[in-house]
Amino acid sequence: MEQRTKAVIYARVSSEEQKKEGYSIEAQLDLLHDYASKKNIDVVMEFTEAETAKQTGRHKFAEMLMFLKKSKDVNAILVEKTDRLYRNFRDYVDVDDSKFEIHLVKENEIITPDSPSHAKLVHGLKVLLAKNFIDNLREETQKGRLKKAEQGYFIGQVPYGYKKLGDKKTTIIDEEKAPFVRRAFELYAEGKSLERVKNQLYEEGFIYQPAHHKISKGQLGKLLQNINYVGVLKFKDVIYEGKHPPLIEQDLFDKAQLSFRKDNKPLYRDNHDFAFAGLMTCAECGCAITAEIKKDKYIYYHCTGGKGKCEQKSKYISEEKIEKQFDEAIKAVSLAQKHIDYIKQGLKESLADKKEFSEQMRTNLQAEEKRLRHRIDKITNEYYDDLIDTKFYNERISKWNKDLDEILIKLEALHNTEKKYYEEGIKIIETLKNAYSLYIRQIPSEKRKMLNYLLSNCTLKGKKVSYDYNLPFSYFVNFDSCRKKYAWRDSNARPTA
Repeated sequence: MEQRTKAVIYARVSSEEQKKEGYSIEAQLDLLHDYASKKNIDVVMEFTEAETAKQTGRHKFAEMLMFLKKSKDVNAILVEKTDRLYRNFRDYVDVDDSKFEIHLVKENEIITPDSPSHAKLVHGLKVLLAKNFIDNLREETQKGRLKKAEQGYFIGQVPYGYKKLGDKKTTIIDEEKAPFVRRAFELYAEGKSLERVKNQLYEEGFIYQPAHHKISKGQLGKLLQNINYVGVLKFKDVIYEGKHPPLIEQDLFDKAQLSFRKDNKPLYRDNHDFAFAGLMTCAECGCAITAEIKKDKYIYYHCTGGKGKCEQKSKYISEEKIEKQFDEAIKAVSLAQKHIDYIKQGLKESLADKKEFSEQMRTNLQAEEKRLRHRIDKITNEYYDDLIDTKFYNERISKWNKDLDEILIKLEALHNTEKKYYEEGIKIIETLKNAYSLYIRQIPSEKRKMLNYLLSNCTLKGKKVSYDYNLPFSYFVNFDSCRKKYAWRDSNARPTA
């Protein structure tokens, strides 16, 4: 009698809202059970969860992997499609290391430890593109916030003592709270301690918040170090000209800062753009490999020795010798035309998945934008009709405007990310087709990006560089030429195509 495959089912939705709607996980389960029945697969366990990429860890995913590792006769995972199984590239590596069969039902694909390397490459590319999409979305969101900061506008909540007007951009002084801020700076500039300042503010009748009459020492310290009060806007440690009026004078702010008696030691940094800085760690002690210039022109790398004594600290290797080893690493990545054809097909499939994901994200964001605008209009009308007081109105309008700002930034970021995603597939193909010729033309910072794209776990021992190829690129490395020249490690070695 033929032995039937035993498998687990994994179903995931990307938000609690989807779970509450009641259709997404159920639809996945129906599809997967139907597939199992048609393929004569025995389902021994179901794992379902609704978590977002912002949350740390996936309990059911980890539980599933643990169950499979302990089970001797269950070695298959049934899942709707690639992006339902993996939330990030780390998940992909965990599953790939575990050697399970993965049945991607909607994609009509089964990935096994014995699958051809081109199939694994396409599978890995889908995961890689999904990760890049999320990374680019995060990057574009940060760019949106930076753009607003450069224009001089606060992002989200304004500092205590200010308030936003109804246009959601204009920030003015809150005359009810501003006296508290001014008096706090005056008292602290006189040399009083934070404890004394907070108590004296209360004794003089200054109320911080209705629920907390006294400000805490921590909050007071942050308030007194907030340079935004002089009319500038600080974002990511960079100061821009603010659109809001100053609440205190620069001279008063400077006097208050002197009272902190901070240890203002200068931070020395070498601004030289070393080509391989930050790429390698010491194989002996795990510390970073650093670089320095000798005789004003020769660059050498060595261990920092940050954890104590290390023989590698006194062993110097020239940048030229390291460069030759990384050159060979890049040369070893190659693609034949048949591989490129497989990749293009995989990119088409991935593009369709990502389009569906983007449309759903856009729909959710637009719905939330509409809901918030409705709330803002409603509470504003209630305020004009004297149905609510000023304090309640200001608290709610401040929060909702902050949320609305974030949604508008994310919508713009999504648009920009989609354009980047279309270019990502071309970038991957061109990188693998012309890896070395592209690499040698790059400036040091771009070389580092490319090396990080293809390699990981780079270490230096003596004068030898060792590294792993990132999945999925390890499947198409020229194994022979690479192994002859270096101590290349591949913990996921597979036969070449």
